[in-house]
Amino acid sequence: MNRKVVYCNCGGGIIDEITKRKMLDFLPSLNIEKVKLDDLCGLCATNKEEVKSLFSAMDKTVIAACHPRAVKMLLSYAGVQSHENLLFIDLRETDGFSILEKNVENTDKPTQSFPVAEISTNSEWPAWYPVLDYSRCTSCGQCADFCLFGVYRKHDGIVEVVNPSACKNNCPACARICPQVAIVFPKYLHGGAISGTDSIDEITEQNRQLEDMDQILGGDIYKALGQRKAKRQSIIKEEALKKAMEERNAALKEQ
Repeated sequence: MNRKVVYCNCGGGIIDEITKRKMLDFLPSLNIEKVKLDDLCGLCATNKEEVKSLFSAMDKTVIAACHPRAVKMLLSYAGVQSHENLLFIDLRETDGFSILEKNVENTDKPTQSFPVAEISTNSEWPAWYPVLDYSRCTSCGQCADFCLFGVYRKHDGIVEVVNPSACKNNCPACARICPQVAIVFPKYLHGGAISGTDSIDEITEQNRQLEDMDQILGGDIYKALGQRKAKRQSIIKEEALKKAMEERNAALKEQ
């Protein structure tokens, strides 16, 4: 029997309002543990320990959110490595809610009451950031060279998302030029591999990527990436110098 239902009431607008209303009516009727998240992306970035406790390997849990591939990558980013006891329901699909109804077992005579628990995150940050599909990523580092804002780091041969809050809202450009289609933005509204859909048309994605790389980087891709890497390093140095000057001025004022 399913012990828990976790629902992401996505703040990114990717789940339609009708489905959201159905979910908010459906959850209180369940006689099992249920949790409503205001934003799974934000929670996975800012409170990884709570995510790990929420999706304990001991609990059989139904998670109703967006594309399962994207959700699995978000949970992995938060440190949830085992997905064996999780059933993923895709509310981005038109039949997502009906599939959820069929897969959640209710208890006619509950032994205890289960109010809907709610977990909120930082509402001021839209939690737009990438997660990586390591089954596809080759750690080429192209995303790290391209990004000007220090979202990525390549360390010990592995590319990581280390500064999600630095990502610019609604900019999926790094995903558009990834050679392996390994970068996913769960809140990407336009679907396809970038949004984390499970089915990927490899030929279509290769053609799309070639067009995007030419449009975004121009003819000499390696030169363009080198220039962006140098620019990013310059930005980081300027930010570090600015912070040092602010700290110095603050110290002088205290004297």
